[in-house]
Amino acid sequence: MKINSLIGIKTALFAIPFLVFSCNDDPDPVDAEPKVEVVEEEFVINAAFEDADLLTLDILQDSGLGAKTLTDADICDNTVVTHNESTKKITIDFGAGCTSPNGVVRKGKILLSYSGSNFLFPGTSIITTFEGYEVDGIKIEGTRTIMNAGIDLVNSKATLNVKIENGKLTWPDSKFATYTSTQTRVLTLNNDGYEASITGNSAGKSREGIDYTATVTEALIINQACVRTAVFVPSKGKMDFAVLGITISADFGAGACDKTATLTYPGGSKEVVLD
Repeated sequence: MKINSLIGIKTALFAIPFLVFSCNDDPDPVDAEPKVEVVEEEFVINAAFEDADLLTLDILQDSGLGAKTLTDADICDNTVVTHNESTKKITIDFGAGCTSPNGVVRKGKILLSYSGSNFLFPGTSIITTFEGYEVDGIKIEGTRTIMNAGIDLVNSKATLNVKIENGKLTWPDSKFATYTSTQTRVLTLNNDGYEASITGNSAGKSREGIDYTATVTEALIINQACVRTAVFVPSKGKMDFAVLGITISADFGAGACDKTATLTYPGGSKEVVLD
């Protein structure tokens, strides 16, 4: 796989849900069970944030800062993209709101700042911030930094360091969740696309006001074939969550392209669908 195949980077940056769980007001460690609806909420949070990430890399590609190939960016025809090459800044303006070909409603602006002349070069970075930006009514704030940490042409691998700082998502009812995360994503390219191996940790406060931390304990695996069918949940890997003094483990399976995860916690376990 040659370097121009690294365009797979853009779709490999889909959402890895930093799931949040909560227990009863007076939790009993033996009977504690995660609230499935909170899990689903946090999946929506990260999917929305990663949607912006995909748009970022699509626009950089079209601006000549990535591999030279046509993109499939999911944006409205009237989206205004302004590129100032002298300051290395790009603005993606969705205006007062529009619906994309895939049915996503976006409004406001995504602001990009980049280094280097091509994102495929090690050491280059992209910093994404937002100005009045919303996806399907959810307001997104924070700073997301992606850095190319290295390209291994012999083994068709690329390593990306991804960090979210001061992340905040606010729903129309004014409830909000906050989070930060640090990840390393190693992409292996093959004839079928790519496989992304993801490690790292996150921390934040759920929409219900519950503090949590999460750590990847076994690398999360995402395949391009799954992403193409809108399955953004890892097909393999494990994460541990620390919530209210309780450890809850999430196991994403043995490689199936689905949206299920098995949650294990003191006193029991259950399978959930992250849709």
